[in-house]
Amino acid sequence: MKKTIVFSLLLCLGLFGLSAQNTHIFTSSDNSFDTGKELFNQGKYAAANRYFEDFLKDAKPTQAGKIQEAEYYVIAAAYELRVKDADEQITRYLQKHPYSPFADQANFMLGMIMFEQKKYQRTLNYFKKVNEKKLNSHDLTEKIYCEAYALLQTKSYTRASALFKSLKEKNTRYNTSANYYYAYSEYVQGNFDVALPVFLELENLTAYKQIVPYYIIQIYYNKGEYDKVGSRAETLLSNDPDNPNNAEIYRIVGEIAYKQGNYEKTITSLKKYESISPQVLRNDIYLLGLSYYQTRDYANAILYLSRVTTLQDQMTENAYLHIGNSYIKQKDIPNARMAYEAALSTNFDKTVREEALYNYALTTYESNSAFGESIKAFESLLREFPESKYADSAYDYLSAVYVTTQNYQAAYESIKKIKKPTSKLIETQQYLLNQMGAEDFSRKNYDSAVEKFTLALEQTPNKKYAAESLFWRAESYYRLGKPEHTITDLNAFYQNPFSNASPNLKSSYYLSGYAYFATKQYETALNWFQKYASGRLSAKDPTYADAMNRMGDCYFYERDFTNAEKSYNKAIVASPQTGDYPMFQVAYVNGLQKKYTTKITNLEKLITQYPRSQYADDAMYEIGRAYLMLENNDRTLATYQRLLDNYPNSNLAPKAALERGMIYSNKNDLNQAIESFKYVISRYPGSEESRTALESLETAYIEKNNVASYIEYTKSLGGNVQTVAVSKEDSLTFIAAEKQYLYKHYDHAIEGLTAYISKYCDNGSPVCTTARYYLADSYYQTNEKDKALTEYELLAAIAGNKYMEEAVMRTAEISYDKQEYDIALNYFSQLQEIAHNTENKNIGRLGVLRCSYFLHNHQQTIDIATEIVDDTYTNDDVKLEARYNRAKAYIALNKKSGAIADLQVLSNNARTRNGAEAKYLLSEIYYEQGKLDESENVILDFAQKNTPYQYWLARSFVVLADIYIKKGDDFQAKQYLLSLQKNYTTQDDIQEMIKERLDSIGLREQENIIN
Repeated sequence: MKKTIVFSLLLCLGLFGLSAQNTHIFTSSDNSFDTGKELFNQGKYAAANRYFEDFLKDAKPTQAGKIQEAEYYVIAAAYELRVKDADEQITRYLQKHPYSPFADQANFMLGMIMFEQKKYQRTLNYFKKVNEKKLNSHDLTEKIYCEAYALLQTKSYTRASALFKSLKEKNTRYNTSANYYYAYSEYVQGNFDVALPVFLELENLTAYKQIVPYYIIQIYYNKGEYDKVGSRAETLLSNDPDNPNNAEIYRIVGEIAYKQGNYEKTITSLKKYESISPQVLRNDIYLLGLSYYQTRDYANAILYLSRVTTLQDQMTENAYLHIGNSYIKQKDIPNARMAYEAALSTNFDKTVREEALYNYALTTYESNSAFGESIKAFESLLREFPESKYADSAYDYLSAVYVTTQNYQAAYESIKKIKKPTSKLIETQQYLLNQMGAEDFSRKNYDSAVEKFTLALEQTPNKKYAAESLFWRAESYYRLGKPEHTITDLNAFYQNPFSNASPNLKSSYYLSGYAYFATKQYETALNWFQKYASGRLSAKDPTYADAMNRMGDCYFYERDFTNAEKSYNKAIVASPQTGDYPMFQVAYVNGLQKKYTTKITNLEKLITQYPRSQYADDAMYEIGRAYLMLENNDRTLATYQRLLDNYPNSNLAPKAALERGMIYSNKNDLNQAIESFKYVISRYPGSEESRTALESLETAYIEKNNVASYIEYTKSLGGNVQTVAVSKEDSLTFIAAEKQYLYKHYDHAIEGLTAYISKYCDNGSPVCTTARYYLADSYYQTNEKDKALTEYELLAAIAGNKYMEEAVMRTAEISYDKQEYDIALNYFSQLQEIAHNTENKNIGRLGVLRCSYFLHNHQQTIDIATEIVDDTYTNDDVKLEARYNRAKAYIALNKKSGAIADLQVLSNNARTRNGAEAKYLLSEIYYEQGKLDESENVILDFAQKNTPYQYWLARSFVVLADIYIKKGDDFQAKQYLLSLQKNYTTQDDIQEMIKERLDSIGLREQENIIN
């Protein structure tokens, strides 16, 4: 340093050519400069700095060289004193003097400051500017060591190692530490043979005995020299139990134990490692899981293996396989299935994939998977691994799964792909068609059911299946209104050798009875009903009373009134709640037997016991007829008036009103007769009775010799009632059109009837009413629904006409199909009021329910649904629909608790559309109420039901994933979502629901990922 300063001073003197006589002017400032240098060299940096500052204060511009040198000493002093802004002062100096002869020392000092601040990359950047030849030996040693360490910290291990190696070969204060870092650099690079001897030299030095032995153990571990690890590890752990580096030793000991098959020791060591390490390596979590599996602790195996499934790699694939195996050991088939399925999402190891695929197929088979996974899985196994050791077993299971699956369509389509099916597979195909037909039948798709049963009968290897197909096709034909076909199939059924063992044998007798009854073969029908009722059928069975009624009808039509009455009475005893029909029939038989008093007694009893009976109006009319036969006109008139008061819209009301007029006429009470006939004409203008009443009215006025009043009255009627005889042309035109209608030549009928109505029907005659009905029905039969609607609406407006009930029903039906629910609602409500029989009343009530539902009139929906459900006469299918609509209405009103009871009933049959949706809605409501276990149980039960309505099952699985997410079990939620994503292939809103949840889980996994 001194030589450099002297040289610089001489250079300055020479540079400026100072003469001897001028040197005295710098004497004072030169003293400050020299004193500063002397103090600096003595290490008195603060004092030296004051002298340099004095020098710089008095220095002249002509002393530029000495000024630059003094400024260097100022920054050098700042560096040595480590003043706060030393780096800024040095930087400013270099900016001011970029070509200073002290630039190397300045950059060296900046590098050292950055090193001390642990800014290693900046350290290297400054050291790169230093010419080492310009540094003294001390500074050069410092630079090499600090540069090497900075390279180590920036992971430039090769360059760091070279520098440490050069340094350790010199006699410096850094020999030992350079030796250590050299070994460490080689260790990090995996050069264990180079690093190991050096670490062994340092092992017992005080400064390194707490760290170097750990590297030695890791080297021996990585070299596979496990015998040299054990004793060293035990010594370390016992001598220094609190050393923070012990976590790594436990890890190594655990991994060695795993490789040696000592799973208990693996668990002990790795659990200790887990307890003291801030972050456990993913591989060691994996080994822990496998060790728990080997020691049959399957719960912990699942716990640990599930933690390593965050990446798509071979470890995850194998982890899922063992998770599945663990669930199998716990007899948790559904979760095992999902784990095996997850293992199949990658394909790193063929052996693992083959085992996972086979086990996945087995678990889908055992858990009745909902989306046809079992068939697909076995087919995939045989396709991917045709020579698999599991092939024979897979074929056996595949045959069985075709039979046991309730996803019949998928199974059927699968078999159809087989080019050369075996006889066993053809038999299976027959079974599947049979089951598919049964499903169509249960959904009331009778045409489709017939098609499936017919296809099944074309496959003939199994006559037992054929017998069932014949029975159910016969039942389908009956529901389609084809009783002749029903009889044909039932005769074939009885000829089948398996019919005697069929569970439907007894039901076939009942069906045969109805088929023959429908074809009016009453004697044969009677025999079948007797055969049905005479077996093991209990009198408490609801069909027993029905069979007795039909037997009574058969006797009735055969004019065997005694036995008819006996059968009807048995029906009353068997089912008092439905006794109104047989009671009416008994009374009717009494009348035929001229037991009029008994008839009246029985009919009055019917009205009292069954006030809402569809036969109540018939009973009143027949009571009137009985009194008439007893020639008790007053009681007859009173009874007819009672009928008109209570049932003015009954189809019997016009008859009663007309007969009332006839009685008055026969009594020669012409004034009362005239009023009665006028009542018929005004109240029921479209009826046949109104025409008869008009004719009778004419006679009454003639009897009174008051024809003028009659003519005046008829003029007042306008076009409401026909007042003149039908012309021959009129009659012939109608008859021609009518024949076309009766022959079902609807197009010709429409042409003829339209012309007839246009020409002759401006007076509302009963014939015109009939013509309009024929025209409406012709339009209906040819699917011209809008035109049919117009005609039906006109018919519905004609009070008392005999087609009014059907017209109202058709108007409601067509309006409903057009989704004009407000219009349909009015007509269905009207149908409820005017319907003569219970069936049509129920149609009206059901229509009111459906329209209210679609019009979002939730309270009205609830009210009418409750009426339907509470009615004991309502059939079960209608009750279920009412429950569905009521439940949806409660949900819409946010009264979800009110929906639960209905949903529970509906969900008992998840193979129906409403039942499947009910299962989902029930799970969702429980979830929203925080009843997570109840919701989960509903969904898991749903999964076992093999519902054909997969959308609702998929929605339920989304809820199940939400349940697990809420419980903090993202792993389980993810497995259900991935399984659903793979197996539910329909592109709808389910896919977006799955994606949203998987994305959220993925974000949480990224936050907690284990490397």
